[in-house]
Amino acid sequence: MLRPLAALAVAALLTGAPATANPAPARDVTLMTYNVHGLPWPIVEDRSAALAAIGNQLRAMRRHADAPEIVAVQEAFVDDAKAIGRTAGYRYAAFGPAEDAPAMVPRVDDGFVADGSRMVGERLGKHVDSGLAIFSDYPILAVRRMAYPTCAGYDCLANKGALAALIAIPGVATPVIVVDTHLNSNGASGTPSARAIQAYRRQIDLLAAFITSLGAGTRPVLVAGDFNVGRDLARRAQFDMRMLGGGTALQAAVATCRVAPECPVAEPAGIAESIARGKDWLMYRSSPRVAITPTGLAAPLDGIRTGRCCRIMSASRSATGSRLAAPWPACR
Repeated sequence: MLRPLAALAVAALLTGAPATANPAPARDVTLMTYNVHGLPWPIVEDRSAALAAIGNQLRAMRRHADAPEIVAVQEAFVDDAKAIGRTAGYRYAAFGPAEDAPAMVPRVDDGFVADGSRMVGERLGKHVDSGLAIFSDYPILAVRRMAYPTCAGYDCLANKGALAALIAIPGVATPVIVVDTHLNSNGASGTPSARAIQAYRRQIDLLAAFITSLGAGTRPVLVAGDFNVGRDLARRAQFDMRMLGGGTALQAAVATCRVAPECPVAEPAGIAESIARGKDWLMYRSSPRVAITPTGLAAPLDGIRTGRCCRIMSASRSATGSRLAAPWPACR
């Protein structure tokens, strides 16, 4: 039986900024965020059939020209989960930090790490990778990865982090950055909430700095993932401060669509479920040359797990554009 989890898809419109001469026509792009619950057995029951069903349904949506063009996946720990992109027919894929990817622990975190309990998975090393993947119909030009140096509870068994892909979308003057992440859980971590929130704050601070460093504001950014905010007020305060405020200055697609009549919500029951969970989010930030406007919110994978989909609008046709402030390693 498929686990009824929420996945969100947002449609976004990419348009040239007002100051741009000869702006390109609007360009719709659909982005989905999806925690596929691809954990290994015996942590969960065998998920191979459910994971294959996700890939098959995305492939069926492709046959009807209704599949999201970009999918950001979390908990793709097992091979069957990593194969979703190939099954669904996506031409390009990028994966997050590997199991053995290093994360240098700053001195300020040494005491926190040393106090970890092996009874809840801490100080036992990493047993799986980050579980992050980005599948795309469009070329992934480069990737950057970051493994979180601080964790709490059973989450420490995975090398959680962030994945950023630089994607060339046809008709958009500059490549778009798509970021995928999965932050430390609360109750499921098996550790006291005070310890879980300390790890969470550290991770979200690092994530905010990571996003801010990507293009230094010169590139449009889409951010998706499982942020594990839930109903915890301390987590929500930290999330709002670091993701929606400060240098990151992202906007939440769901907040935009709640007040914008030009951003209709499909599958409202699925969207309401996802919002109530407070975990799956899609955010965006325009750039000087590319304006992003959410144009639809949907939960299209009924009975499996849907995601947030964002439709983006395109920029000037000019071939020139500033490069990223920091070099990106070759995509692999």
